[in-house]
Amino acid sequence: MKLRIATKLALWILGIAVLGYTQSLGDVAKKEKERREKIKAGAKVITNDDTFKYANGPVSTTTPPAPPPDAAKKTEPEKPAGEAQKGAPEAKATPDGPTDLQGRPESFWRQTFADARQKVKELENKENVLVLKVNDLQNRFFRTDDGFQRQALQAELQKTFTERDQVGEDLAKAKAQLDDLDKEARKSGALPGWTSAKP
Repeated sequence: MKLRIATKLALWILGIAVLGYTQSLGDVAKKEKERREKIKAGAKVITNDDTFKYANGPVSTTTPPAPPPDAAKKTEPEKPAGEAQKGAPEAKATPDGPTDLQGRPESFWRQTFADARQKVKELENKENVLVLKVNDLQNRFFRTDDGFQRQALQAELQKTFTERDQVGEDLAKAKAQLDDLDKEARKSGALPGWTSAKP
């Protein structure tokens, strides 16, 4: 009798967990179809027949992106702290490319956005790991009959819930900071391509 009730309870919990946590195959297929359409829409193939259309068109060239400011710092030998203060203040190098209204170049915005996006991604991954850990602990809790093990699992579950909630709050703050950074970039006149992720 106990085994039958325990089996039904375990199957019921497993069914709820599977229904609540997984995506349907239709959703996955729809997302993949949208992704492929975006790729096809962005690509244009120019054949030899098309070259006649563009033969007399304007020619534009692009300059290679400036090396990040960190690269210049790495090549210079480090000065002791006393020498850096004694010497004359170094003049800031002006970037060759376009800058925003506050004089910040494209490399600044790309690096800042990359760091902010990386932080969001790390927090999302951490939250997903904690969700999986909670699911595992719940499954282990309901599989065991030993009261002492259940008590230990329940304490660990409570700790994991608290940690998951904290990571969720940190993730919300990181996403808000990313939105604020985007607003700041628009206000300071940064070009839209500077804030987007590189393909």
